[in-house]
This record gives sequence, structure tokens and C-alpha cells, in this order.
Amino acid sequence: MPATTEKEKEKEKENKTGALDIIFGSQHRSLKALLNRSSKCSSKLLNSSDGDTSNQLIACLSAFANSVVARCSKILQIPTQELQQRFETELPESVKQPSSYAKNFLEFCSYLALFQLSRRPDYLSKKEFRRLSYDVMLAWEAPDAESESLTKETTSGSNQQSEDEDGWSLFYSSSTKTAVQVDEEKTVGPEAFARIAPACAAVADIITVHNLFEALTSSSGHRLHFLIYDKYLRSLDNEWFVWRSRRYSCTCTAV
Repeated sequence: MPATTEKEKEKEKENKTGALDIIFGSQHRSLKALLNRSSKCSSKLLNSSDGDTSNQLIACLSAFANSVVARCSKILQIPTQELQQRFETELPESVKQPSSYAKNFLEFCSYLALFQLSRRPDYLSKKEFRRLSYDVMLAWEAPDAESESLTKETTSGSNQQSEDEDGWSLFYSSSTKTAVQVDEEKTVGPEAFARIAPACAAVADIITVHNLFEALTSSSGHRLHFLIYDKYLRSLDNEWFVWRSRRYSCTCTAV
């Protein structure tokens, strides 16, 4: 009996494992290999297809999650159906359970796309990266049709709550507060942020990501608005630019 209980616990733990855990963990496969292996095959599929195969809908995903996956598909130049086929063949059964399939497939596609974007110079300054990484978090909270409907209902009810405007936040100016109120329905919670943000090391560290979220949302009801997230990434890009400038200056001085 104890042995059976132990097996059940292990199976439950595996079912909670997400696509990113598989990519980061012991079953890690090179992301470069995944991307390079597709280049020739994917280009042939895209060129030979009469329609836009990269925008074919995935039945289990919500409308918004489908739009995010379609954008990932275009970035990777891999049709969505091929991405799904890879997910099915290259990842273990533990991440393909019906209850978590949509969320894990979204993670798989988005992480590959974010990895691809982050290889470009000055990617933090690019609107495409900032918008996609945030939209992935939004989609993660409502990856399928059922959760999407539930999220809309919950958001509608929360709009009646007032927020405490006292206090000060590094990323939250008075002008930002006004703009945030206009787009209050679209916000990200701590779980989605902690799940997606560490996919890019420059954005968040897996150890301190929860503390970072608290800092960014301390004046916004502990929900992250895009305006705040965008300002945070821009500040990181500015700091990176300053650091590189100083390093270049020191190098020139040394020469």
C-alpha cells in the first residue's frame, strides 16, 4: 500500500509539471536545435501551402491564446500545426494531460518565440517583444475557452472595486494611473508573471520574481497592467544601454 501511495504522489507531481519545466529540467533539449531543425522543413511548408498555415486554429485553445500562438508561429516561421506536432512528439505525456494541455502548449510555443526574439540585439527596446511577452501572460491565465469565459466574468466584477491611491511606486506615476484605469480589464496576476517572466533572464529571475511582481503592482491592486510592465522593460533597456556605454568608454580609455 505505501508503494502505491508513493507512485500516486509521483504521478501527481508529474502532472503539475509544465512545458517550461521540461525545457529547463533534466529532459532539456537544445532550443537552438529545435529552431534549427525546423528551418528547412518549415520554409518548405510555408512556401508550398496555398493558405496561411501558421494561422490555423488549435481547437483546445481560447481565441486569445490562439492569436498568441499564431504570432509565435510567425516569429518562428513554423506553422502552428507543426508546433503542435512537435509538442506531441518531443515532450513527455505528463505535460499533455487534457486538464493542462492548452496551458502547456501555450508555454511551449511562447517560450520558443521569446527565446528567438531575445537573441536579437536590443530586444528589450522592441515593442514586439514587450507586447508578446505580456500577452503570453494574459493568455496563460485563460488558455482555453472555459477559463477565458471565467476570466471575463471575474474581471467584470472586480471593476467595481476601488484602489488605494496612497503610497509611491517607482514605476507608477500619476499619469500612469489615469491610463491604467482605461485598460483595467487587461491585467496579469502573480502566477502568470512568475511562470512566464523568468523565461527571459533579463526580465526576471526565478528566485526573486515574486518580489519583483509585488514591487511592480504595489499601487495597482496587485494586478500588473501593460503600461507598468512596458515601463519596467524600458527602464531595464535604459540601464543596459548605460552599462554598455560605460563599458565602451572604459575600454577606449584603456586603449
